[in-house]
Amino acid sequence: MPEESLQAFIAALGELRGRAGGPSYRELRRLNPERLAPSTVQSLLEGERKRTPSWPLVDAFVRACLAFGRENGLRLEDDEEAYVRGWLDRHRSVSASMSQAAEPAPDDRDDSLPRILGGGTPPVRGHFSGRRRLLAELGTAMAAQTGWPVCLVGPGGHGKTQLASEYIHQHSSRYVTVWWVRAEQPSLIRTDLASLGHRLDEGIGEAAIVSETLKLLREDPRWAPWLLVFDNAGHPATMGAFLPRGGSGHVLITSREPAWDEVAVPIDVGVFERGDSIELLTRRVPGISVDEAGQVAEELADMPLGVVQAGTYIKGSGLAPGAYLARLREQPGRMLDQHPPVDYGRGLASAWDLGFETLAQTCPEALHLLRRCAFLRPESISRGLLRQGRLALSGESVAVFQDPVLADNAIRALTRYGFVRLAGQGTIQVHRLLQSTVKERMAGEERERVRRDVHRLLAGFDCGDPDNRANFPRYAELAGHAEASSLADSTDEEVRGFVTRLVAYFRAINDGEGAERYSGVALEAGARTTVHDSTVARPAPAPAVPRRALLAQEMERDDWARLIYQVTTGDCTPIVGADVSREKAARVRAMSWEWAGRLGYPFADAWDFESVLDYAVTLPDQAAMAEEILDGLRREWERQDEEDPHAEDPYAFLAKMPATSYLTTGYHGRLARSLLGAGREPVIKVLPWRPERAAAEPVVAPTPERPLVCHLAGSYDLPGSLVLSESDRLRCLRVEYDQWSPDILGALVTYPFLMIGFNPRSSSFDLLMSLLSGVPSPKRNIMALYDPGPGGMEEAARRYHLARIARLNIRAAVFWGDARDFIQELSRRLETTA
Repeated sequence: MPEESLQAFIAALGELRGRAGGPSYRELRRLNPERLAPSTVQSLLEGERKRTPSWPLVDAFVRACLAFGRENGLRLEDDEEAYVRGWLDRHRSVSASMSQAAEPAPDDRDDSLPRILGGGTPPVRGHFSGRRRLLAELGTAMAAQTGWPVCLVGPGGHGKTQLASEYIHQHSSRYVTVWWVRAEQPSLIRTDLASLGHRLDEGIGEAAIVSETLKLLREDPRWAPWLLVFDNAGHPATMGAFLPRGGSGHVLITSREPAWDEVAVPIDVGVFERGDSIELLTRRVPGISVDEAGQVAEELADMPLGVVQAGTYIKGSGLAPGAYLARLREQPGRMLDQHPPVDYGRGLASAWDLGFETLAQTCPEALHLLRRCAFLRPESISRGLLRQGRLALSGESVAVFQDPVLADNAIRALTRYGFVRLAGQGTIQVHRLLQSTVKERMAGEERERVRRDVHRLLAGFDCGDPDNRANFPRYAELAGHAEASSLADSTDEEVRGFVTRLVAYFRAINDGEGAERYSGVALEAGARTTVHDSTVARPAPAPAVPRRALLAQEMERDDWARLIYQVTTGDCTPIVGADVSREKAARVRAMSWEWAGRLGYPFADAWDFESVLDYAVTLPDQAAMAEEILDGLRREWERQDEEDPHAEDPYAFLAKMPATSYLTTGYHGRLARSLLGAGREPVIKVLPWRPERAAAEPVVAPTPERPLVCHLAGSYDLPGSLVLSESDRLRCLRVEYDQWSPDILGALVTYPFLMIGFNPRSSSFDLLMSLLSGVPSPKRNIMALYDPGPGGMEEAARRYHLARIARLNIRAAVFWGDARDFIQELSRRLETTA
């Protein structure tokens, strides 16, 4: 019977509310004040209903329940959009079954689809992939929209228009009227709004048709709720006359202009998350592996337009992904012009060219700056390097390197077009493919003139005495840029004088290879400026010691002395791994072998619980086994060790240190309990790698009495925060540092690290090293590393791990042994010192 079908539907809505934690009617109104008034919700769930409730009401209720669940740590569904679409199908089924009843009144009819859908041409929906976090953020912002519009802000080619189109595709059933407005020119805006006006009222006057159309949206309830999308809008100052003021509707804007964050709710549209890039490529390119897709995405820095082009090119040409990458590195400009998406009309390189042309007309100094940045090391370009120093520059470009305000404006313009990225610490970044394209677009003579300017910028930077250790960081920065700009080929006399100092720096740090590479240039300069007696023997050159080898070494006496001071004063940040003893590691290895056998684990590293857990989590039919593994690990990690009863518990030792912050890759809470046992009140946080965990948390000012404990890989107490699989680790690494809470960032940059309880072959150690490699820190850290195998770690393996740490530019003194070995040795030295 129809009534029974409707009753079951309403009962299911009530069950959903219960699963979400039973939000009150007031809480539901907070989540959607426009649609979920308490009386409306009460009528929906408890009233005597003869007709199906409208879909916009059901949609708002379902989404509010999901949001309430997320706020309280309940992830009801992994794919919320698919879940909502399931409710839409269910709603349509109930509506169809109710069609045998009397015709509903107009106000109660099924609003599953908009009455009006049109306007300027939205993009063809073909290449959209992933973007779940952004879509969820957009959905939340649109649902909460009051007086301000929502604006998708980002550079060209990042998928803002496609994201707006996908929002319409998924949420059009919320609206009666949906209209797409081409906003790049005022004339196009007027045309599209006039077309909407004629659809709303055929007799609308032509004299003031834009204002009359906006008035109809504000005042005529027949067309509400409505959605207007203004695509590719310019500066907010040019849009004021076209935006509705009030009424029951939403405004969504896409724009490259950062100024929208002052008058709209901004949502930054950056590059793809790595998982989204891999998903798109594996879906579009038959036979490409996840690893190959990851390599393509890495080379393209996950730029959405570039990833789409790469997928089309590889699929259409039949090239192997490795061959495509080789061609991309050889001819980036040409390759990035091939196979543009039909919904964008141009390739990535052409989109860049359009930006170059616009900058040449509107902000030429920004183009001058970008061309110089093309010859510098892309990862970290400090603003100080972009200021003219002791060596003068010449030509029309000189002003931007002399006037700091002009330089700031230029960097702002480059950021707007996505040509540079602000990286914090007064630095900017430029992608190497963009650098190659910029250099390709310059004629040979101009390219060499720009390179000479870069050499003079570097040589004019005052780094001080190259033998003074305090100046080493500045010389290290310049050395990287010197290599990128081929400074060793310079014939400029004044630049060669700087090279002489650079060679002295290389010799001071025992980098014989670096000194040898530049010594020819330096000696030429010396021959022109000094009288040299050829009968006097030159000092023997320093032996070639790779500079990176000095970054990571085994612990020495000075390291212990420094650590003892840090431990007693709290001037270090402990980072604790999941395992603190070989015995515990051996038990976990045995458990891992057992789980691997039960799973039919097909790989050779069955001893590695992280790999086995990743396998179980990734396979949909092994969810129960994954839960069993997690429960077993939790019991083992929480269990008190049964080793030497006289040996000090590493957690208890760390809890006695007056440190203000602790980091851990363990899921368990032993560290926090040890701090509580020491009379301290830890504040527990997790890394915000999932969108639902990125909600603003109170920023704490940690103290020894109230220290911060941050779980970098999640906590058992917050199941949705756990980093369990390789996919999770990739997503975690894609979180930009500016999305981290300031107190967590403070723990990373304030003090050197004391890392204990890590196996350097584990995935958790790889995750930690990748997270820390982007943290600028000249401080020397301490690491206690161990191999859980019965034979310990061979000398060759130790050399390998030292080189690996150094390759990440992490300064570290390494102790070989587990946490108990390390704490025992440290305690002995502390007693000797006392």
